[in-house]
Amino acid sequence: MPEMAIAVSVHVLGVVWWIGGLAFVSTVLLPQLRRDPARALEGFRAIESRFAPQVRGALVLVGVSGAWMLYRLELWQALDDPGFWWLHAMLALWILFFLMLFVLGPLGVLRRVMFGSPQRDMARRLARMHYLHVALLILALVTIAGAVAGSHGLS
Repeated sequence: MPEMAIAVSVHVLGVVWWIGGLAFVSTVLLPQLRRDPARALEGFRAIESRFAPQVRGALVLVGVSGAWMLYRLELWQALDDPGFWWLHAMLALWILFFLMLFVLGPLGVLRRVMFGSPQRDMARRLARMHYLHVALLILALVTIAGAVAGSHGLS
């Protein structure tokens, strides 16, 4: 099944780009921006404007390849089995990021939640954003570890 090998490759490359970017933002970018809160917003927006479209593209590739594999391998019924918790976790993580990047982000909801009113202390806003990114990264890493283990027979 060469099409399955292509789908898995596209899926894994998309996840690496997406979650690798999340790891970079969580462990490198945000800690650096927190060191200089006065210039942080400008720096974050400059990087976000280039990175967000890349993450959206990776997320689409992950969603399309994942849905195709669920269909092709007839795994939709596995969603009824709690032993496939990792499959549920992958789907939930993808839906969460899809909503953030394609719905809440464009509507400005994320910006309001993360940055609040202009009067708020920038250091506190950056800390909130950093903690959220770290939580998302931990969730993603647990999901990836579970998916790799689960898809190779561990439950």
